[in-house]
Amino acid sequence: MATIRDIAKMAGVSPATVSRVMTNKGNTSDEVRQKVATAMEQMNYVPNAHAQSLSLKKTNTICFTIARNPREILGNSFFSDVLYGISDAAKLQNYNLQFAIFHTFEEQMASCIKLFKKKQVDGFIFTSVLSQDKDELLQNMQKYRIPYVLIGSNMSHNMFSIHNDNIRDSYMATRYLLDKGYRKMLLLVPNLKQDVIYDRVHGYKRAVKEAGLELSHTHIVPCSDDESDLNRTLDELRERGVSFDSIMTMDSITSLSALKYCQTNGLRVPEEVGILCFNNAPFLDKVSPSVSCVDPNPHLLGSEAFKMLMDLIDPPPGSVVNKSILLPSTILERQSTQKGQLTGAP
Repeated sequence: MATIRDIAKMAGVSPATVSRVMTNKGNTSDEVRQKVATAMEQMNYVPNAHAQSLSLKKTNTICFTIARNPREILGNSFFSDVLYGISDAAKLQNYNLQFAIFHTFEEQMASCIKLFKKKQVDGFIFTSVLSQDKDELLQNMQKYRIPYVLIGSNMSHNMFSIHNDNIRDSYMATRYLLDKGYRKMLLLVPNLKQDVIYDRVHGYKRAVKEAGLELSHTHIVPCSDDESDLNRTLDELRERGVSFDSIMTMDSITSLSALKYCQTNGLRVPEEVGILCFNNAPFLDKVSPSVSCVDPNPHLLGSEAFKMLMDLIDPPPGSVVNKSILLPSTILERQSTQKGQLTGAP
């Protein structure tokens, strides 16, 4: 059976360094942590988690949790990419990861508090929390002294969070469509109770106003991610004489429904209607035409959320944890917005 000394020899570090990596103590670089993790994996070394938790009074386990319809989560690659980011970072720190989905916020809070009180987890990473629930989330975390990080905008709430600037991202996306020659951008919004959606509407409005265009609220349209709802919504708009030359959706799945609608109804993409979505997904460049998107880099959101949570669970000496970290997003241009550029395309 491999020992810590064996791991240290293979990784080219001291046994003390291996111990610090395993117990998440002291300062070690990501490169050293990766070397130790690789050596442990190659030698099939499994630390005694129970003994570690007793000596450190920690479980070496955190929980990534969401209160949302499971169908929406499992069909959305954003959440799986965030999960991968957390998982990859947790592996480097020799941490275990739980993933919990709840139908309601109330159920989520009750379970999280119970898990922490029973010392089954050291902290939580939350995402997709509705605006109306953030006060209660903050109160519970402070009341029970639970380490936590929120992935998503914290608005006016003084919370530990990792997020994108959704106002900036939506402004950037709208400006991008304007620069491509589109002028009647349809923004499909599923739920204004989420800060992320509220912010994206704000960014859209700002870009339209700055472009000197008339801001029509008929182009900010409530619509769920259900395909039949999207079809019905677009049919109703066209029947009412509301014209549009581009569609912005809040997620990648809905963009495929928009693409299918256009193809079914003889609307050429991108010549007559451009399509742009928030959140990237592997299938977006597999369809024809491929779909442009705003990529918020969810893997990085997940890994940075884990690092922040570790700093809260076991703060480095003399350190101050930054309460809010803003990460960049990028536009990935594909065929669905290349108006007038697809020369030679069938």
